[in-house]
Amino acid sequence: TLQPSDCNPFPTMNPLPSPSLLKPLLPGFLTLSTLVTPGEEVSLKSALTIYASFDKGVNADYAKGDPKLYTWVDRGKKISRAGLHTKDKSGIAKGEGKFGDAIAFKAGNAPWIYYAADRNLSYNTTNWSGTSSFWLKCDPLNGLAKGYCDPIQFTPRAWNDASFFVDFNKEGKPRDFRLGCFADKAVWNPGGEEVPEAKRPLLTSRDPGFAPDKWVHVLFTWEGFNSGKKTAIARLYLNGMLNGTLTGWNQQFTWKSDETARLLLGLNYIGLMDDFACFDRPLTAVEVKKIYGMKEGLSSLFGKNP
Repeated sequence: TLQPSDCNPFPTMNPLPSPSLLKPLLPGFLTLSTLVTPGEEVSLKSALTIYASFDKGVNADYAKGDPKLYTWVDRGKKISRAGLHTKDKSGIAKGEGKFGDAIAFKAGNAPWIYYAADRNLSYNTTNWSGTSSFWLKCDPLNGLAKGYCDPIQFTPRAWNDASFFVDFNKEGKPRDFRLGCFADKAVWNPGGEEVPEAKRPLLTSRDPGFAPDKWVHVLFTWEGFNSGKKTAIARLYLNGMLNGTLTGWNQQFTWKSDETARLLLGLNYIGLMDDFACFDRPLTAVEVKKIYGMKEGLSSLFGKNP
């Protein structure tokens, strides 16, 4: 990623052993053998704000805001174009997804791509909560580009200023996979100092399990953000299990109406992504397990036609 600091010298960043989660739960209610009730499916679907299966191209299958994917063709001049314009440095990988097709990121220097955050991420100025979910497949030992690699980053400004991201650290064999929840820079690092990573709002995952031939389900939730309290909490789930929590910070995220907040995908990342989604509330541990177990991915919430 890129970097930040903090107002709290003793944040809590807890990698947790994964508790067993009740019972095995299967995909959508359209499947006869499923244990998920129609009511539970409706609850998940109603919380969904954006969903991209990448089976019909790069635009989102479902979106409460703009469904189009954009390429940031000139970041300095803030010029974007609808569609994928990365000169084959990223594109749809037919039949290579966890479910059907996926989006492939082939070069670390590919132009950045994104969905507009407006309404696709349910931002709230007070007591903000939500979820993001997606699948990743990459080679963490030999396949990633040099430097920090961010499969996703949500922000109107920068990685260290009102930003969510997951990243692979720039060093290591394999490189650590982390969740970052960086409040307004003026809140977590008011002095603008260089802050050691150990004192940044970062959660380093425990045994994330990435390998060239394995898909990993990544899901993180946040709640109590923009409450002014240090009880705000983010949770990282990997392959349906709670991997760790991040709390002890004043998570003030100011996304101004005159700024363009973006749901950025594949920043300096080489690998595959599939089934990208956001929800307007923190999903429960049981719901996370359900999503992980869906045999057709989140498209099962819509039947055959998202």
